[in-house]
Amino acid sequence: MAQADKILLGTGVFSVGGTAIGLTRGGGTFSLEREIRHIDADGDRGFVEGRQMIDKEFPKLVVNGLDLFTAADLLKYYPALSNTTGTVTGTLAIAAGDYVDVTWVGKTKDGKGVTITVQNALNLANLEWGLEDKSETVATLEYTGHYTEANRNTPCWSVVFAA
Repeated sequence: MAQADKILLGTGVFSVGGTAIGLTRGGGTFSLEREIRHIDADGDRGFVEGRQMIDKEFPKLVVNGLDLFTAADLLKYYPALSNTTGTVTGTLAIAAGDYVDVTWVGKTKDGKGVTITVQNALNLANLEWGLEDKSETVATLEYTGHYTEANRNTPCWSVVFAA
């Protein structure tokens, strides 16, 4: 296989809670932030192999949505909101239903599928919209995966490469 065939293409579909997001601008990003602690001992001159611990891991799937602007959409994408006949306001309480699985499905240059999933994700981005003349508003949704109480040692993200 040629090296170019392994290139991951940026074109794909983002889904939140199993529902595809329509239009995006600027696509999105997947990141895995880790806090790695080095265990030091007297006499060490630097990091020593085998003495590292992953203390925290934060998987994130960020989506730049272009068409997220109905009352129903806001409730799907932002936590702790309520809708009363088209008026959206905050509830100040995150509900169990605010946690969703978020995916991006794309492919490599040779057509093999790639699926990125962040589980039990909560949009931690602020509700912030640039309201600029002669420009469209793009909402940034920053979904961060959360461990469950029962599975605090099982990562809440995956990248699946089709065979």
